[in-house]
Amino acid sequence: MALEDRRDRINLDGPRLVWQQVADDIEADITSGRLRPGAKLPNEREMAEVQYGVARVTVRRAVKELADRGLLVVVHGRGTFVAERPASGGDGGGEG
Repeated sequence: MALEDRRDRINLDGPRLVWQQVADDIEADITSGRLRPGAKLPNEREMAEVQYGVARVTVRRAVKELADRGLLVVVHGRGTFVAERPASGGDGGGEG
């Protein structure tokens, strides 16, 4: 994900929570193919300060949500990556 200013995509006064807006923006990049499987995201600080103009905890919450949904993988010490096979809303079952 290139470091671009995305502050115009976030409505700080809107009814939707800011972390949800950040998560929606990242998810849109994943589903559109702009962010491909295995792509590394910028670090939390860069996304918070440079891209979205929000608190770091806001980006952390958005990333956690997307990781919980299987769209992102967080590897401590290495970074955050788009999941190789993003979850499609299925049952998430194993290999059986």
